[in-house]
Amino acid sequence: MIISIKDNQYKAVPWDEAVSAETSLDEKQQKLLKGFSGISLKGLSEKKKFGNFLVFPSKSARKELEDKDYIFKSVGEKFAKPSFLTGNIMGFFRLGNDVQMRITSRFDSSGKNYFLHYMLQRVCNVAIVPQETDSEQDDFFDFLFYLFPSYLNAACRQGIYRAYVTRRYNDANVRGPVDVAKHIRFNTPFNGKIAYHTREYTTDNKVIQLVRHTIEYIRSLQFGGSVFENNEDVRDNVSAVVAATPTYNKSLRSQIIAQNLHPITHPYYTAYEPLRKICLAILCHKKLSYGNDSDNPIAGILFDGASLWEEYLAKVFEEHKIGLTHSNNRGRDKGVKIFKNGGIYYPDFYKKDSKNSTTIGDCNGLVLDAKYKQLYTVTEEKIAGDEESDETAPDGTNFHFQRNDLFQMLAYMHALKANNAVLVSPYKSENVNEWNSIKFSRDFSKQKTALGYGGETDIIALPICSKANSFEEFSNYMRVMEENFITRIRKLL
Repeated sequence: MIISIKDNQYKAVPWDEAVSAETSLDEKQQKLLKGFSGISLKGLSEKKKFGNFLVFPSKSARKELEDKDYIFKSVGEKFAKPSFLTGNIMGFFRLGNDVQMRITSRFDSSGKNYFLHYMLQRVCNVAIVPQETDSEQDDFFDFLFYLFPSYLNAACRQGIYRAYVTRRYNDANVRGPVDVAKHIRFNTPFNGKIAYHTREYTTDNKVIQLVRHTIEYIRSLQFGGSVFENNEDVRDNVSAVVAATPTYNKSLRSQIIAQNLHPITHPYYTAYEPLRKICLAILCHKKLSYGNDSDNPIAGILFDGASLWEEYLAKVFEEHKIGLTHSNNRGRDKGVKIFKNGGIYYPDFYKKDSKNSTTIGDCNGLVLDAKYKQLYTVTEEKIAGDEESDETAPDGTNFHFQRNDLFQMLAYMHALKANNAVLVSPYKSENVNEWNSIKFSRDFSKQKTALGYGGETDIIALPICSKANSFEEFSNYMRVMEENFITRIRKLL
């Protein structure tokens, strides 16, 4: 059974829309679904009973995420055919032996997940054309190749994994206990050699061998070269792994897999555990059918849409050399002090004022808030208290600031002396005339200035093409949209 839903569905999706075939959940499946319902990424990492999950970006699984960041919620009186609510989490995973769940981006209507593929390509520096197939299993497998370089880089930043390994030798340089039985068998009559074994602290161990086997497997694929060639750090790390494993032997792959079935618990090499999971998932892809736990290296793969959208925008800014500081709320990095006696907050992107003017209108600071959520319009139901927070696009489309977002942006403008604060969010576009442009809440001739210290607020909505016939066509539209978006940002700097 396949349950397929979109992310950010705040109105319950009926069972009949989520499941293509006429079927219902049995009692065991209902129990599994109820137990998983409402689980956040943080809760998932703490409750191992659900199995091993890969979460990207990986830091999201280890930080304090709010309870609202649930994967999905099932609602309804008839639990054999429940309805579903979703948030920012996308992913592919199993529940039990025969229930698969697919949560895909609401910006993809073709069923090919082009938007998720594209963001992962940009963030992970991997150029892979997704397979044009209707197989959910192949779709799941495609995403593993995007993640491997990122997990490899994270692990190698901690150094090449070292461990004690027992080595057996038969030579004249005795460095350990003698293996009497082997010595008699190999060295009779005496030939000047001694059979012995020793413990060595080396990089050529089962974990790095697993990584090496994964690298060689990916290289053997038709698109394997593109996984490692687009990023200098990835190339260097691949070379380091190859150099660290001189005893690599392709015929020992099954043995290496069997040796790495237990988690890595080393207190320093913490990044190697998620890398081990993804290596097993790639090497054992034929066993990724949703069966027994012993046949599944991982139970699923999840993507934090909000983090991925933020990282995607950071990549776009980096490529176009836009000088914005990218703070990290989850990593508590590059924050902004709001009060003299404390209070550090983390705007997604910002540029501090360099003019030191006493009036915000004369400053050149900028605050940019990345939001991966539904943009409200005046035709939709408003939140109480937000009646006066509309912004209108030149073509008549009205976007709607949520009150909390607006107040947050005004606070950052005040603290950073920013003349402009911009909320950037994607929106689904089915109009071909919009794909090469961006939508925004106002044009420059109709700026809306805040009272008090001044400054202007704006919404930039980036259109996501939902009618592309191929991934190449989708990528071309996205590249043009990015150029127009960067042009607009440069006008604000």
